[in-house]
Amino acid sequence: MLLSVLFTLALHQVGCDVVVTNSGSVRGQRAVDGSSTFLGIPYALVDEENPFGKSLEFPKFETVFNASNSSVICPQVRRIEGGVLQCLRLNIFVPNITNLNRLVPVFVWFHGGGFSIGSGGQYDGKYLAQHGIIVVTVNYRLGPYGFFCLKDPDVPGNQGLKDQVTALRWIKDNIRAFGGNPDEVTIAGESFGGGAVDLHLYSENERLFNKAIIQSGSAEVTGMFVKPDHDAAIKLGKQLGYNTTNTKDALKYLATVDPIVLMKAANNINFLPRVCKEKRYKGVQHFVTEDPFHLNNSTIIKNTSILIGYNSKEDFGGFVGKSNEFYANMSSIFYDKLKNTFDFKEEELRSLAKIIQSFYMGGKKFSKDSMLELVDFSSDFVLNHAAESAVNRYMEQGALKVYKYLFSYVGGSDFKDIPGVGAAHTEELQYLFDKGTTFTDEQILIRDRMTTMWANFVKYG
Repeated sequence: MLLSVLFTLALHQVGCDVVVTNSGSVRGQRAVDGSSTFLGIPYALVDEENPFGKSLEFPKFETVFNASNSSVICPQVRRIEGGVLQCLRLNIFVPNITNLNRLVPVFVWFHGGGFSIGSGGQYDGKYLAQHGIIVVTVNYRLGPYGFFCLKDPDVPGNQGLKDQVTALRWIKDNIRAFGGNPDEVTIAGESFGGGAVDLHLYSENERLFNKAIIQSGSAEVTGMFVKPDHDAAIKLGKQLGYNTTNTKDALKYLATVDPIVLMKAANNINFLPRVCKEKRYKGVQHFVTEDPFHLNNSTIIKNTSILIGYNSKEDFGGFVGKSNEFYANMSSIFYDKLKNTFDFKEEELRSLAKIIQSFYMGGKKFSKDSMLELVDFSSDFVLNHAAESAVNRYMEQGALKVYKYLFSYVGGSDFKDIPGVGAAHTEELQYLFDKGTTFTDEQILIRDRMTTMWANFVKYG
């Protein structure tokens, strides 16, 4: 009876475009088809005295919050330059649920971008929501703000991932007001966002989801993890003209620096925002305490359905359009990737490189004609093998259900006429989210089929 009353109230609130959450009243926008959007809702507050550490609870809205702007992004300087510290926002896409008498499942999206770029606002979830699910897209801190990993209990590492946990807690506490079921939450992400989802499966936090979708990612992807640079704050301070050997002093100074200036300086010293194995501190929230090859949390895995996959030519963008000179310089790619990744002896490296080159290249020379062979090797080495390894991990640890997909459609690609071409990294996203692209009838069919499959997984596992 109580559930029925609460759901009826939620429907009434959404119908009025005003929802009463635990944070206060939120006004959204209603479309002609009866669906609603609530954009840019704050879910936490960045502590401006320590913008690299734990977030604070956002103050309750004193008046109705106008949730109509998804343009707030976290500080970033690659591709686009902009962002503000107070960027912890989420966007909610609600289907027309007026005639339903039940709460609907929830799909939560964590964007990719190497923990350097991107935002939840880039992903319009209306096509997924049309299938009767609520879609939530999330901002989380990037660069040093999200991924300093220091020997300091105030900044132990992986804060961007902890922001995601905070967002999931907000959703757990508030999504019922929008007509969503807090006990039917699927987390999803692509690229490093997918790797983050993989890590959520092994975190020590409370249970905040029951299904997971991992697209073109895994915790084992090359470059996802790095050895912590505990002096990163000191180095960044020095780059900006502040010299100290004390991490806390460096952090105090960096908190006063304009975020865009700080992000540019981080790029200049080649700071890589990556996941790290955190040092444990008593009373401090941790997210990652094991390296990616020793992940094990069978309690969560056994109760989780997982959908994971990748695209057929993931690293196509790294090779297409390159000159013959570029390909001529690729002759050491097999050796170089092995040397930079594994601790083999020199003789073993050269022997393995020859075997791998023969497997992928056969007798082909390094030229534009060998582009697709090199794409396959690079895709397998960097991403595909990691995804396959994750599948094996889930199966061995007894996941409830594991589904694997391969996305290969190239109907919207500028390179679809190249023989043997496949779908590149991120190419599937335009068929899940509204990117403002004009589609052919065939592409619309692909979009409808893909959003149906993803929504069915969210609903039924």
